Amino acid sequence: MIGIAALLVGLRLWTDYQLDSPIAPEYAEFLDVLAEHSPQARAYRASYRHHFGRDAVASRHFEQVCATMLRMAESDGAAVPPKDTAMADGCRHLIPKYSGEALPRD
Repeated sequence: MIGIAALLVGLRLWTDYQLDSPIAPEYAEFLDVLAEHSPQARAYRASYRHHFGRDAVASRHFEQVCATMLRMAESDGAAVPPKDTAMADGCRHLIPKYSGEALPRD
């Protein structure tokens, strides 16, 4: 019984660590492109950095940050580079789920 409890605690700690780890470099580069071409996306990323005190987006926040920054970039008229079309399509499908401009909760 103690072994199972220890396993569950260890799994929870590992999961939390993974969720707080920075996103993969190619995801970060996509967000950089959005911020580079959109004043709204750049301001949102700056707010994220200020609020969470970290430069890199946490894995647990990527969906919301990506959807919000993409929506902002597109409303600013920014075009997604052809090499990032698949990433943009994935984030675009999440826009209805994260329709506001709020930062992730955590």
